Amino acid sequence: MKKYLLLLSSVLAALSACSRTDTLPTPDPEPIRIVVDVDGALSTRATDVTAQNGRNDSADEAAVGSLQVFVFNGEALDGYGSSTGSKAATVSCTAGEREVWAVVNAGPLSSVTSRAGLLRQVASLGSGPSDFGMIGSTTATLRSEGRVGVTVSRHAARVVIRGIRNALGNAAQAADFKILSVYLTNVAGDVDFGHSSLYTVSAWYNKRGYQASNSLGPAAYDAVNASVEAGATYSTPHFFYSMPNGNEGKVGGAWSPRACRLVIRAQIAGVVYDYPILLPALEGNRSYEIGLVTITRAGNLDDGREPDDDRPDDDDEEKPVVGFEQGFDISVNDWTVVLVDGTGNITI
Repeated sequence: MKKYLLLLSSVLAALSACSRTDTLPTPDPEPIRIVVDVDGALSTRATDVTAQNGRNDSADEAAVGSLQVFVFNGEALDGYGSSTGSKAATVSCTAGEREVWAVVNAGPLSSVTSRAGLLRQVASLGSGPSDFGMIGSTTATLRSEGRVGVTVSRHAARVVIRGIRNALGNAAQAADFKILSVYLTNVAGDVDFGHSSLYTVSAWYNKRGYQASNSLGPAAYDAVNASVEAGATYSTPHFFYSMPNGNEGKVGGAWSPRACRLVIRAQIAGVVYDYPILLPALEGNRSYEIGLVTITRAGNLDDGREPDDDRPDDDDEEKPVVGFEQGFDISVNDWTVVLVDGTGNITI
């Protein structure tokens, strides 16, 4: 009987040991392969192109030159894949709940090993929409091989002006009205992938006004040189781009980060004037739309010089024109469209 009890105790101890989950070996996660597709912001608006420089912005804004995909298990990288000129990439990873990130039109990121490391990467505006950086993520439970869709958004914001009307009250002025150029000032040139409010922009363009040596080219400046008859409307749309910019609309003084402005430079009876339009805080993948600017008076007298920190009183491209009023309303359409003055129309 004693031997029997000892034998029974040994069996029970063995069973108890086997039931302890902390002593069982954990199997390695099952490796799988998934295909990640990008969509969403890649469908773009159907509007006219910028006639002044022949850019096909409608196609370029959605161009995919490269795709990189990251699969994270918590903070740790679980899988990475890439493709060139394709909206899909194959990734080897493990099954389970994972965070999947897609990065479009970025430089090589194969050295990224964590989610935080990815979001610290920096996107630059570049010279136009054909190389727009985009990013997006989704959380998915990966059980087997298959496809995962990720909606991506552009890092950049877009500013659009669609019309300028000559409504000058003085007949002599109205008869000699020419639009010289349209451009953005205080253009932010970079942003981190995570769009952190603590990020410090390292590259600014057209600081305090147009600067030929620092203009970002056609992404922020279009020469126009178009005469507009009295009562007529110049109706060629212009599309410009900036990285997010949430700064206040400071006027004058030595350079410091400040809000983006759209400036119309016009010549009236041989004299050059500037019409700065203060824009709201610019956010990525939003389009800030001005449908019509109606000009009824002379603007700020242009001093003919580009702004620099040696002349902090040079504010003709920043200070508001007397009588100028504007408001903002937001509606959603492909790019999230922000209409200026509710209807998108401005009278100066």
